Amino acid sequence: MKRERLPLRPAAQYRELGVELVPGQRVVELGLERRSVELENGATIAWDCLCIATGSDARRLPALEDALYLRELPQAEQLRGLIERREPLDIIGAGFIGCEVAAVAVQKGCAVTVHEALEQPLLRVLGSELGGYLAGVHRTHGVDLRTSVASTPRPEGNLLVAVGSVPRTQSGLRLDGGIVVDEFGRTSAPDVYAAGDVTKHFSPLFETHIRVEHFQTAQRQGFAVGRAMAGGTEPYSEIPWFWSDQYDLNLQYAGAGLAWDETVIRGALGAPPFSVFYLRGGRPIAVAGVNDHHTVARARRLMGERKRVSAQQLADPSFDLRRALA
Repeated sequence: MKRERLPLRPAAQYRELGVELVPGQRVVELGLERRSVELENGATIAWDCLCIATGSDARRLPALEDALYLRELPQAEQLRGLIERREPLDIIGAGFIGCEVAAVAVQKGCAVTVHEALEQPLLRVLGSELGGYLAGVHRTHGVDLRTSVASTPRPEGNLLVAVGSVPRTQSGLRLDGGIVVDEFGRTSAPDVYAAGDVTKHFSPLFETHIRVEHFQTAQRQGFAVGRAMAGGTEPYSEIPWFWSDQYDLNLQYAGAGLAWDETVIRGALGAPPFSVFYLRGGRPIAVAGVNDHHTVARARRLMGERKRVSAQQLADPSFDLRRALA
C-alpha cells in the first residue's frame, strides 16, 4: 500500500466537515477541572465534551530496547525492507502479529525463528487444540517455532518483538488495563469519553468489561461513542470480530478472549473448513474458524442475539446454525 492511501480521510474532507486538525502537537494535560487541554507548545484548547482516542503502544521488553517493534509506519517499512531482502528474522511472540509476519517472511524466502513463552501459539485466545494445529502449520512451512521458551532470547540478527500492546492511558481517570468506560464510552470524569483500544469498555452482551486490540472493534466502538457524545442513547453492544491470514488459511474469530470451560469442534480439526467453539456454562462465548467464515458469521449472530444452541448442534456440520436464528 502506498503512503498516500494510508490517511483515513483526505485533509480537505475534515475542513468540509468543520473539523480543525492540529497535527504534530502532543497533549500534555487534559485539564479535567478547568476543561481546557494544554498542548506541548503551551497553547490551550477549551472543551465542553472530550474524547480520548490515543490507542496503544507496542509492549516493550526492557532488555531488548534496540529490537524492532511493529507499531508505526517507519517500523513497518523497515520490516518490509528486510523481508524483501530475504534476511533472516527472529520473532519473539507467537501472537497474531508474530504468526502473520512469520508466514509472510518464510514465504518470501527468509529464514524465520519464532520464540514463544507459552506451549502453543495464541494459547490464551485459541486454546491448546487450535494453537497446536497452527504450530504444526508453521513448522510444515519451514518456520523454526520454539515454544515454552523460558528466558528472553538474544539473537544477533534481525529481531522483531511482538508481545502485545499497552494502552496509552491518561492520569486522572479510572484505569484497569485501559481507560474504563461504560457501554456509551463514558469515563469516570464528567463529559469525558474514550474510544478505541485505549479503553476497557463494558459489554452488555458479555456483562463485563473487555479490551480488544483489533482495529475493527476500535472503529465500531468509535462510531458508537461519537453518537453518544452527540446525544445518542444506543449503547455499543457488538460481538468483537477479527481475522488473520496465514499462508492459505483464513482464521476468523468472534468473541472477546474471555475464559471458557468447554470447547466444541465443528468439523475435523486440522482439515479446513472447521471451527472451534468456546463455551462457558454451556453457552458459546467465542468461536474461531479456519476457512469457515459462514460458521463464524452465523455463530456471531447467535451470540449477539443470545440464542440457545446445544453443544451437539454446534458440533454437527450438518446442522444449519441459521435454524437457531429463526
